[in-house]
Amino acid sequence: MKRILGFVLVVVAAISLLVSIVGVIEVWTMRQPVVDATTSGINLFAETLDTTSNALLVTSASLQSASDTVTTIEQTSVTVAQTMSTTRATIGSFSILMGKDLPASIDSTRTALKSAQSSAVVVDSVLTTLSRIPLINIQYNPDMPLNVSLGDVGKSLDNLPPTFSSVERNLNTTGNGLDQLVISLNELPKTTQQAQRNIADAQKVVASYQDEVNRLQKLTQQIKTDLPTVFTVMSTGLTFLVFWLGLLQAQVLLRGFELLKGDHNYFHFA
Repeated sequence: MKRILGFVLVVVAAISLLVSIVGVIEVWTMRQPVVDATTSGINLFAETLDTTSNALLVTSASLQSASDTVTTIEQTSVTVAQTMSTTRATIGSFSILMGKDLPASIDSTRTALKSAQSSAVVVDSVLTTLSRIPLINIQYNPDMPLNVSLGDVGKSLDNLPPTFSSVERNLNTTGNGLDQLVISLNELPKTTQQAQRNIADAQKVVASYQDEVNRLQKLTQQIKTDLPTVFTVMSTGLTFLVFWLGLLQAQVLLRGFELLKGDHNYFHFA
């Protein structure tokens, strides 16, 4: 019975020692391939992080460009609105000029021309009469009498008031259109401000993701740097553990040989 037990102990201990030795060999044989495979996976992850970081940078630049564009739109709309307001005031002044001031001046001029035309009739008559007296030697035979000329001038002025009225209507229409345009331009910043808030929120999210990606990149680089050392320490630790297991297995092997030799103190372990 002792010999059978000893034989079993010898066989089990021998197999265990063989497995331990093979295990140690495998650990050190597989250490570098595992390091290489793990490093390859980490490199792939690092490349993914780099791609993500570049995409975030492009997104951030696009958001900043959009923000600058919106800011330009705001400033331009305010400037154009101010210019349009000034233009509107100028158009209003022209409208008053065309609708009131100039027609009033034309009416006054036409009234004066009619008075002058009446006086010119008398003057023409007197000069014509005097020109017929030989002793006075006055020559008056115009191609067109003065009163007729003044009458033609008055008639030419008759077409101006309707023209002024038409210009006034057009100016008023343009002015009303400018009023609506100014209102729309002044309302535009309210819309762009909401867009700016949305862009700012998106920029915060992108910045948060960028910080997280940067942290992961540093961590990945640190892991990549420490990986060979970590696997070496793990392999050394496993070798040390197997070494001590091997010592125990060697002791069991010796006890098995003692049992095979018939040693009665087979339960005593040194």
